[in-house]
Amino acid sequence: MSFIYGIINLDQKAVTSQEIEALATAVKWEGFQEHATIANNYALGYCHHPERKPNAGIFEYENLIILADIRIYNTPELQNHFSFASPEEAFAKGYQKWGIDCANYINGDFAVVVFDKIKNEIHLFRDHIGARPLTYWFENNQLIFASHEFGLAQSKLVKTALSEEKLIIDFFQQKRNYSQTTFENTYKIIPGHSVRFSSNGKQQTKYWKPEQLKKNKTLSFDQAVSQLRKLLLEATTNRIESGKTGVHVSGGLDSTGVAAILADTIEDKSQLIGYSWTPETFQEEFEGVDEKVLIETFASEKKVTINYLRLNENELSKDLILPEFERMSIEHPTMKMAAKDHVSTIFSGWGGDEFVSLSTRGIYNHLFFSFKWKMLRRFILKNGIKRSIMRFRTEVLPLVIPLGLLPVYRSKDWSILRYTQFHFIRKHWKKIILNRSKNIFGYGNRTQFMLNLLHNYHIPDRMDSWSLHSERYGFVYKYPLLDKAVLEFWFSMPIEYTYCNMQSRLLYRETMKGILTECIRVRRDKGEGMRISYTKQKQKEENLFLQNLFLILNKNEQLPFFKNDLIKNFIQKEKVNPTDKKAFSIPLYLRYVALTKKYLS
Repeated sequence: MSFIYGIINLDQKAVTSQEIEALATAVKWEGFQEHATIANNYALGYCHHPERKPNAGIFEYENLIILADIRIYNTPELQNHFSFASPEEAFAKGYQKWGIDCANYINGDFAVVVFDKIKNEIHLFRDHIGARPLTYWFENNQLIFASHEFGLAQSKLVKTALSEEKLIIDFFQQKRNYSQTTFENTYKIIPGHSVRFSSNGKQQTKYWKPEQLKKNKTLSFDQAVSQLRKLLLEATTNRIESGKTGVHVSGGLDSTGVAAILADTIEDKSQLIGYSWTPETFQEEFEGVDEKVLIETFASEKKVTINYLRLNENELSKDLILPEFERMSIEHPTMKMAAKDHVSTIFSGWGGDEFVSLSTRGIYNHLFFSFKWKMLRRFILKNGIKRSIMRFRTEVLPLVIPLGLLPVYRSKDWSILRYTQFHFIRKHWKKIILNRSKNIFGYGNRTQFMLNLLHNYHIPDRMDSWSLHSERYGFVYKYPLLDKAVLEFWFSMPIEYTYCNMQSRLLYRETMKGILTECIRVRRDKGEGMRISYTKQKQKEENLFLQNLFLILNKNEQLPFFKNDLIKNFIQKEKVNPTDKKAFSIPLYLRYVALTKKYLS
């Protein structure tokens, strides 16, 4: 549980104690303890929750100084190459041995800064999936970095403004530019990448390249099941830390699979608490399966206590418009419960949907463009003509019919243009009109589909937000289904095992046999229907709260990019649902208002 931050002047200009203190104050949550090193042209620091040990440190080794927020999960493997007493030392020695490729030898969660004082250059690294955040601002040979961009902006040390590019991406639902933060000239390090800074500028390098992994064509299905089980067990147990452990439990395959491994490993069940997004009470008007039945079966079998979702009045909307929080605000109540329980770690099954428990999504695309039409015919016969036509319409036809003529290929709702100021449209018309979201399926095989999911960066987007807020509550998130060894095995496995026997998630189901509660392991529905229905109902109940927040905004608080009077009149006249994805996004608007007021005023 730590944030890192620092200032390095490559032109040898001295860094003052006032500067690093201003940065530390802006980055840390209230009450955090901080540690800093100042030496002429650089100042490095980290901070952490007062009741938790830091997972960050500063290490000097020969001509290097290392600042790292890091956890390593393949320590024995690294110790075959060199000895080390701390993760920071491991990264330092790895850098000396392998250069910037060192990050690819480490299986862990990390954000690392390497300052080579002899070469007068800096390297910023991020782990393969982006579990630990890292952002920076670089200008005139000065690098200012921190775990999160909000600290950089609030420090007033960087020259920044609201990023209009990011605003367009958010409001018009454009394809992501993950590295661009909400603030101009402030950027995120892309997962699996490093960035080098020198007097010649900056250079980005991709060190993790799963697309280059070779397929192991000799691997049998049973061997794949055995190897995946071994890797998942290691990935989960290696992430267990001392103290109370929390885990998401949804009644679905991914999170509950992780929870089952934890329950089988942790003997003292008082040290393991499950957290569910399922509402505490089931009501008949909620659509979907009552997942509490499945969750209670799991809890009884594994002897795990479960805390269910409880929302206070307007809590969902209040969290939805937090300036730093990503759109899945439903996790914030879980964080508050975990803080009261003094949990030190929360395990999540996030990412399983994209990889180890990937459904048959994208199969029609894969079989069609790979010319495996015999197998495609079998899928059509199994799923039926009507369902197959819908799958073709989503996965295949948008790539065959050009120019976005199909609705599924359009990247935004054009109606938002009528609420947007003309001068803003004129300034950014190319980004607004011409920019389209990339079709996630792509041309080619299923491996490319998984790579597209990986490089869409929606996973680290959520991780960034969850990392920022969980630090406040004194715990850290762990994502074993996104473990580096697990993903590399997944990408090297014969692709047909991901849709074996035309059954959805069969490989993962077989892997979890004897571990996961059987009624959950064999369920065929996606689930979470009741949770989605519940949150939609809560949002509907809170519409008036959001509308009133917008209507009472002062003129000087309104965003200058929009026709605010038109939005106001429309709300009053039509009683628009402000959380409707097809309507103008009032929660997003209010979040930008809060963000501007807090960080840019």
